[in-house]
Amino acid sequence: MASTTGNGLLRTSVIALMMVGSGFVMAQVATSQEAAKPQLSKEEERKLNEFRAELEIGRNMAGRLITYYGEYNDEPLNAYLNLVGNYVAQQGPFADRRYMIKLLNSESVNAFACPGGYILITMGALRQGENEAELAAILGHESAHVGNRHMMKTLLTMDKEKLDSAAKAPSLKPDPAIASRMRKRVEVTEQSEAAKTLARYLGTTAVPGLSVVAAAKAGLGLILEKGLDHKLEFEADQEGVKYAIAAGYDPRAMSNFLGRLVARAKLLNTKTLEKTHPKPADRRAKVDQLLVQLKADTITGAKGVERFVSMQKRLPAAPASAESKKSGAPAKAPKREPAEGK
Repeated sequence: MASTTGNGLLRTSVIALMMVGSGFVMAQVATSQEAAKPQLSKEEERKLNEFRAELEIGRNMAGRLITYYGEYNDEPLNAYLNLVGNYVAQQGPFADRRYMIKLLNSESVNAFACPGGYILITMGALRQGENEAELAAILGHESAHVGNRHMMKTLLTMDKEKLDSAAKAPSLKPDPAIASRMRKRVEVTEQSEAAKTLARYLGTTAVPGLSVVAAAKAGLGLILEKGLDHKLEFEADQEGVKYAIAAGYDPRAMSNFLGRLVARAKLLNTKTLEKTHPKPADRRAKVDQLLVQLKADTITGAKGVERFVSMQKRLPAAPASAESKKSGAPAKAPKREPAEGK
């Protein structure tokens, strides 16, 4: 009896020592992992927090735009847009960035760049393209906005009065069916712990009390009503053209696309584009000047017609009503299964 008890105590002691030893080793591993973590300087931490804020603001803006317009879901088409957009963006100075590109269910001709890498292009813009080179130039323009942080820098330099004014500008009245699907997603973003942490960071900027949601609403005002400084739009055009050329595309693609917008001005829904961008004719003139500087006539680039047209055909039939084109209301895409073999 005594020996059995002794053996039991011995086993208990050994188990206890193993547990303590295991805990000690785990503590050592955790301590070494903590020690291995790079110690960020205040400037590095500031940049990291700013980038996190940029992502959160962009996610919020993109979510609201998708809530309003709706997203046209076609897996092969979406993959194609992301393939072209990310490839072109990698030719610029911000090759480490990655982009999420979505197709908006709208017949207006436009594309939007939200901070952090969220790019949204409308069905209307995709319909007006004639080849992949033009798509590459458009997405290059938007990725230039993101990479150069045009929106983020603009928001951080606006005073409270300008931010409040911009936030009140967009009158988004979402499609109820779309809003019901998206509401939970947007609310989670606004109330997330990340958003609260970033709000504290944004509160230390030049605009006291600036939050992720306030910045996102002001950003929407700029995108949909007021627009960025025209100098930034011209810069994005030129950078986008350079990215597309570096990717091997036809140098004149952006000029051709803008020229088409000018020629079809009375037929297209470009209301938001005209409010927020320089005139297409002025943009084209600036692009043409750049092409002369780059000696574009000596550059041979691909147009990529076949692949682009095959993807363009995946879009639903365009609405026949002229009123729907004028209104700018979200288009109602018919339900359909993706075509096989494409």
